[in-house]
Amino acid sequence: MSFPPRRFPEDVPTLADGDVVLRAHRLEDVDAVVEQCTDPHSVRWTTVPLGYDDAMARDWITSAIPQAWAGGTSHLFAVETTHPDGVRRFSGTVEVRALDGGRGEVAFGAHPAVRGTGAMRTAVELVLDHAFDTLGLRAVVWWTEVGNWGSRTLAWSTGFRVSDGVVPRYLDHRDELVDAWVGTLAPTERAQRHPAEVPVLETDRLVLRGHRRSDDVRVAEGCADPLTQHWLSHLPSPYTLADAAAFRLATRTGALDGRTWAVVERDRDLLVGTVGVHGHSDGLELGYWTHPDARGRGLTTEAVSRVVQHLLTDHPPRRLIIRAAEGNAASLAVAGACGFTRCGRTTGTARRRDGTGGDHVVLERPC
Repeated sequence: MSFPPRRFPEDVPTLADGDVVLRAHRLEDVDAVVEQCTDPHSVRWTTVPLGYDDAMARDWITSAIPQAWAGGTSHLFAVETTHPDGVRRFSGTVEVRALDGGRGEVAFGAHPAVRGTGAMRTAVELVLDHAFDTLGLRAVVWWTEVGNWGSRTLAWSTGFRVSDGVVPRYLDHRDELVDAWVGTLAPTERAQRHPAEVPVLETDRLVLRGHRRSDDVRVAEGCADPLTQHWLSHLPSPYTLADAAAFRLATRTGALDGRTWAVVERDRDLLVGTVGVHGHSDGLELGYWTHPDARGRGLTTEAVSRVVQHLLTDHPPRRLIIRAAEGNAASLAVAGACGFTRCGRTTGTARRRDGTGGDHVVLERPC
């Protein structure tokens, strides 16, 4: 399948939403294209040619892109936004490629100056509108190499249903086959876009919100703590800043089942732990951990109680449960203080860091 042929740049539509404009590429974009294509992040996660220079950028803009539009193989748009220095200029590229069966593939790359500003999310929304409303595609697919959390975050936030699994050795990255993440989106699913953040919850002493980059150091400290490692043996060991960053991004992309709140002190915005909730066979299950310098102050009990209140008010599940390793007195105390009572145990499921095993105590709070 191919799209109807279009002249470049005459037939390239201009698409806009606020500060973000999609337009035809221009020769004036050359310098910024080179900046993007020599940026270490772009080199790592895309197949942009190594040693990218002005001549390559000029050839891409004057030859490859016009041929794609004329041949109907791809619709490529330059993204133009206002940069942090206040000047409007090239900020990246988004495209939709023609596949067979009324399907397409979306791809995107951002100039380093605009990453994290939300500009590329708006750009992808615009190109998806073009794909479905103008080109009439029945579905769009997105691929990226495993580990490219920025791309996965954006795909998830624009509505793509991202597979829980990995497609092994599928993508060609500089002559090496690498593992891939994949997601799909149909026109009927456009209204089902996933929120990037959990709702903000508050108590007298705490704010529960989505994880931020500034939390990474505290997450790494908390998850590397020997006591945390003892009871949560599934955590990486040693637990590094890179692990904390991956966890933060996973909470925002659907890589983790459910929702996770960063628990921070109201007066200092300092992370003191996390509370998470995910689906269970007949309800929801809560989990939590506490930073070592916040233990013994009742903060985790306060945070878990607030999440329970939110869950019971929002869409009450049939049942709430907490599973705590037998012997983890602090975790069991939090559950009890939040109204959970023991209802059973699972045998041999609590693996400790030293390799020994034990039981999980199951506590429930009927709804």
